[in-house]
Amino acid sequence: MNRYAVELTDTALAAIMAQAEYIAIERREPPSAERWLQQVWDAVDSLERLPRRCALAEEDADAPYEVRHVLVSGPALLFTIDDERRTVWVIALRGEGRLPRPEALPSSHDAIAAERKKD
Repeated sequence: MNRYAVELTDTALAAIMAQAEYIAIERREPPSAERWLQQVWDAVDSLERLPRRCALAEEDADAPYEVRHVLVSGPALLFTIDDERRTVWVIALRGEGRLPRPEALPSSHDAIAAERKKD
């Protein structure tokens, strides 16, 4: 079975870390933050194989590329599959109960790849 490389955009990584910080500091639950982060990294790792097993996200209707999601204890990791590059790009974290914000997503797969090349 072919695997995909899985990469996180800077935006997605910042949102993940901000959520973990909120759990650890604002809610004063550092062990919960650690458990949640482990669930996030497990979900990210799972996208190497069969990423299309995950449902389309609500943001898919407004994006110029396919947007899927995987739930992580409430929040959803939003990602897109770039078959040409054999890469799954994790592009955002949508908080539990938050409305979709398609305008916050990258404009294209090329824009995502260009952002990652800057690093």
